[in-house]
Amino acid sequence: MKKSITLLVAAMVVVTLMTVSCSKKDDDATSSTPYSELIVGRWRTADSGHFEVYNANGTGKMWDPADDVLEEEADTFDWSIDSNNNLTQTVHFQGNQGDVPQYCNILILNETTFKYNNEGWRAEYTMIRVN
Repeated sequence: MKKSITLLVAAMVVVTLMTVSCSKKDDDATSSTPYSELIVGRWRTADSGHFEVYNANGTGKMWDPADDVLEEEADTFDWSIDSNNNLTQTVHFQGNQGDVPQYCNILILNETTFKYNNEGWRAEYTMIRVN
């Protein structure tokens, strides 16, 4: 009887350890804030070579200091996020080069990090919020 209880307790300990070790960490939890609110703000790449600003009214701008383009010279865009959390940017290039829609898959979006891939430019961007 004592051996059965010992085995039962040992099995419960093993199951508990496996459950705890396989559970998601708190920092992996998703935010309940909609992406359309989380995206609003100023973002930059780690090397500060690319900046994007998303305004709450669905407009924004992007520029690349690495290419000697300043914020005052930024291309503007309209943006929206659909129910599947896909981002669409319609970029209004300067010099009457036309409007170009860009379809992006949001990979990560939280209070500090914004990572997405841009299907049209075949690029992936990892952005950091700028305060």
